[in-house]
Amino acid sequence: MPNQTYALEWLEIAGRNLETADVLLKQDHYTDIIAIEIHQTIEKSFKAVLAFHGVRIPKIHDLIYLYELCNKHIDIPEAFIDDLLAINDYYETERYPGPRYSIPCKTEIENHLSVAKQLHKEVKTLVS
Repeated sequence: MPNQTYALEWLEIAGRNLETADVLLKQDHYTDIIAIEIHQTIEKSFKAVLAFHGVRIPKIHDLIYLYELCNKHIDIPEAFIDDLLAINDYYETERYPGPRYSIPCKTEIENHLSVAKQLHKEVKTLVS
């Protein structure tokens, strides 16, 4: 049974992350910080899909796993999978210093922000 209220709560928070990423990009802010906001937008958008369909929301951050759970409930273009893999990696590599830490280029961030906007819009259409 759909739970629109809970889904909209997830989606609202995802929208805040999306807006933050957009504002930071326009201000030419640090791309590694924007990358985390993009990841959070997609993660919470996926969790909104699960909430809407009454699926227990796992306490994980893995976008690929969440994609697999959501794919049966919403049509997510397979073309996004490569982007999701890269965005998923942000959560591990851009949050903490270490050997894999890197700064994504602005073009990559612009592309991934576009993906996040499209996914957020798709989920908003589903939930509304």
